[in-house]
Amino acid sequence: MRNLSILAVTISLVLCVYTCAYAEFGLDFLNGYFKDAPKQYFIKTADGWTLALSRYMPEKIKGKTPVILCHGFNYNNYFWDLDEAHSFARYLKEKGYDVWNVNLRGSGDSSKPALSDLRSLTKLQLEKIPQIFMRAPMNITKFNWTIDDHVHKDLPAIIEFVKSETGCRQVTWIGHSMGGMVMYAYLQTEDAGSIKNFVAAGSMINLDKEPNPLLSKIMTQKPITDASLLVNTTVAYQMRNLTLGTIKLPWEELFYNKENMDDLTVITMFRIAVDDTAPGVIAQFSNIIKTGKFASVDKRFNYTDNMRLIKTPALLIAGSKDNLGGVNTVLYAYDHISSRDKEMHVFSKENGYSADYGHCDLFLGKNSKEEVYDYIHRWLKRR
Repeated sequence: MRNLSILAVTISLVLCVYTCAYAEFGLDFLNGYFKDAPKQYFIKTADGWTLALSRYMPEKIKGKTPVILCHGFNYNNYFWDLDEAHSFARYLKEKGYDVWNVNLRGSGDSSKPALSDLRSLTKLQLEKIPQIFMRAPMNITKFNWTIDDHVHKDLPAIIEFVKSETGCRQVTWIGHSMGGMVMYAYLQTEDAGSIKNFVAAGSMINLDKEPNPLLSKIMTQKPITDASLLVNTTVAYQMRNLTLGTIKLPWEELFYNKENMDDLTVITMFRIAVDDTAPGVIAQFSNIIKTGKFASVDKRFNYTDNMRLIKTPALLIAGSKDNLGGVNTVLYAYDHISSRDKEMHVFSKENGYSADYGHCDLFLGKNSKEEVYDYIHRWLKRR
């Protein structure tokens, strides 16, 4: 009862502040960017979880391989379609690609713990409230998962569904952060033949040096891992947004270069693009911090040590100021995959770009569309 009271107070405070923000910034702030809403699909994984996919189909598909966009750890598919100025999904659609923007389990409108669904009410996405109350009772038994579940259950279901719907034998995969990590693992252990090429942006595969001290402190504390089922990030981000960014969370520096993102973009990102995660996912990331390597939960398969198994054409990108999937780990991946067609690119001032890019601002930065989006598109066009 006390938890419900706290949730109610939080929602009331958020509503008050967002109403003021709406008066200042307009409808785009309150609802996000919903013009020309994509078609929604809901599919089932082999273990019974529901995954939500959004399809952005151009009027004329120009014979291109369908593109699947996959968000990272702690995020959902709004990451790829945040607002009019920051929508890689719509950018690719305009270029003639059939784009599938996916939510892994626990994110967006996919199956997630009932408590996470209720906490997401603090985002005040009004059109989703009926869905939340209908969905929560059905997810009462769904409360934990791992990165391996994404790799071996979510990705096969997503990829096979997209192939079936489009009639294509292969797809292009573009993943940010964990969205690239799961593809590294998939290509080593699942049906690599289904992937024509892939882009991994800011995707960690190893730690060959002392990790960011803050990241290490957060991810290696067992009480945090144990508590993450009940005490999670959605409410924390909404409480942060109550101050319209005046008071920042201590771990924000990990996720973006503040000089390369507008304040409103950061507020919108934390309001609609973040989701709770699971103890199993946090524990698996914690193991990477402790050991320096990405391995399966049961420790039987080491994804870092088997990067040589990857032969798929790949573009690996990094931001020079990324505190999570930075240049060193992306370079490790580039050096160790066996792909004959592979490229690595760093977005930095030194390389002629407007900013030293961080983690999330690779796609949500002030000039991402002209710099990062265009670079990836040129790479895709050549294949």
